[in-house]
Amino acid sequence: MRTLIPRSATSRVALMGAGVAAVVLAPLAAVGAGPAQAVTIAGATSLTDTVSVSFAAAKSPTTDVHLLAFNDLHGNLEPASLNIYGHFAGGAAYLSKLLKDKQAAYGKKQVTLFAGDNIGASPLASALFKDEPTVVVSNLMNVDLASVGNHEFDKGSAELLRIQNGGCPTSGCTGAPYALKNGRTTNTFPGAKYKYLSANVTVDATGKTLLPATTTKEFEAGGREFQVGFIGEVLKDTPTIVTPSGVAGLTFGDEADAANAAAAKLRKQGVKIPVLVIHQGGFQNAPVALNGCAGNLAGSDIEKIALRLDPSIKVIVSGHTHAEYRCTITTNGVTRLITSAASFGRVLSDITLTVDTKSGELVGAAAVNSIVDNALNASGANVVRIPDPSKIDPVVDKVVQQYVTASAPLANTVIGRVQGDLTRTAAGESTLGDVIADAQLAATAPANLGAAQVAFMNPGGIRNDLLASAISSGGEKVGEVTYGEAFTVQPFGNSLVTKTMTGAQIRSLLEQQWKGCGGQGTNRTLQISGSLNYEQSAVALPATPTPADCAAQIGVIKINGVVVNPTDTFRVTMNNFLATGGDGFTVFNQGTSALGGAQDIDSFVSYLKAAEPTGVAVPVLNRIVPKP
Repeated sequence: MRTLIPRSATSRVALMGAGVAAVVLAPLAAVGAGPAQAVTIAGATSLTDTVSVSFAAAKSPTTDVHLLAFNDLHGNLEPASLNIYGHFAGGAAYLSKLLKDKQAAYGKKQVTLFAGDNIGASPLASALFKDEPTVVVSNLMNVDLASVGNHEFDKGSAELLRIQNGGCPTSGCTGAPYALKNGRTTNTFPGAKYKYLSANVTVDATGKTLLPATTTKEFEAGGREFQVGFIGEVLKDTPTIVTPSGVAGLTFGDEADAANAAAAKLRKQGVKIPVLVIHQGGFQNAPVALNGCAGNLAGSDIEKIALRLDPSIKVIVSGHTHAEYRCTITTNGVTRLITSAASFGRVLSDITLTVDTKSGELVGAAAVNSIVDNALNASGANVVRIPDPSKIDPVVDKVVQQYVTASAPLANTVIGRVQGDLTRTAAGESTLGDVIADAQLAATAPANLGAAQVAFMNPGGIRNDLLASAISSGGEKVGEVTYGEAFTVQPFGNSLVTKTMTGAQIRSLLEQQWKGCGGQGTNRTLQISGSLNYEQSAVALPATPTPADCAAQIGVIKINGVVVNPTDTFRVTMNNFLATGGDGFTVFNQGTSALGGAQDIDSFVSYLKAAEPTGVAVPVLNRIVPKP
């Protein structure tokens, strides 16, 4: 999904830490003196910290089982310039090397898994071949199981089942030959050799799940056998961030209810250790600290789910928000360990389950997150990555190069042109931001696609300038734009979402662009479609603004030239990242009647094509004007 610095390394970095917390050793029985619903969240302050929790005293010898977990890979096969915390990180061949080293060290006492969005919203090298390359690579990484993510539904449930079971689509197996573990290849897509789980996704009124709700893994220690059960889920709001056709005929149930039902079934099977692998998560709260966790998940979706879980579910592997955290959540006398491994294969979670070998019960758990380093040098502005060959899995690297080479012709295809440079800006309105917002409005304006009247774009999602004079490897002419260049501008592959919002909510949203306003952690200027104009104060806000200070930043707001009143309602388009409150814009959560749409890159490409033969003009920066 990324060829440039990832969103979490820049616009999301402020959300990736929470207040400083100590390494935690939280006994299960030690909590409960406060109110019944009191919640304590704690965790790490650096990547070198270990977060652990003790559930009970072991009565017999113990053994450790390791869960090697990642999430939100999104088909990022290449390392490109992906980075995190000052490290060049990620790339399938590098993730595979780290995984295989740990798998070899732990032997049969490990399970490799991911928490959704392994595919979908992927870079060209994977997306062009229906994400089959990422599945093949995951097979070679020895992945055992996974929860589905919302992006696994981008192409519909039938395609997801093909990804699981294998076989060629009607267009044929265009990704052939496909590498197999034994060094051989096949011309038929082999499907995922790991098991996808979807406990809260049902296909009919009987509660039949699209994919298995659970799976178990058996281990042996001291001559005794015990099982660890795994429950896989996706966020219940998936229909609001996926195109309607992608989830047609499916019901996405409450996560906690489905997990509790699955845990009860596992218990009847004699499984005493249920682990929830869920594609839902949280963000860290301001004030942030590097990799902190204190208050990290407070008020988040994953916290709300965790507080309602069966007490037997004490370990949660989460994802979706692309955040990195290792925390404990304690409420009602139950402490749970919860992890997330950022995104794009840049971080790997190593979760240790300590098991009483006689009873088969979980007596402790710990987590360590490792950066998937891929370079000999540190990352930084305008720094070129120097690959570290010692950290590459050559088997997986060969597969990656196969698809990078095969995707090059499309990357170099000219799809349109621009009349001048379209650039980003660190603050304020930008020409490229204007064009992207206009493209998203055009894609969702038809009545059957959202009936949108205005569109917003987060500035952190615009990853590169689109320069008329730039010449890529395709050798295109001045002003011409290749698909690869367009993809570099919007590499996240987010889906468009259209919601109904009031005039009052739009005003509150615009006020939320400043640090300290509505919980915002930093100044961010939303990019807006040409249908929206508003007045903005030039007066700097105090360090700790009051609600009145924030309100004073915005003057008259107009949509399609008409002054917006508080009670007016409008159909508003944003990407799915913003739709769930990303970048601190929580007001988007207040929108109603959500309808999923196309991916943002598709709307951008269509907009460029529609401007032929003259090309997209450089817009005048007059959508945000000074407040009198």
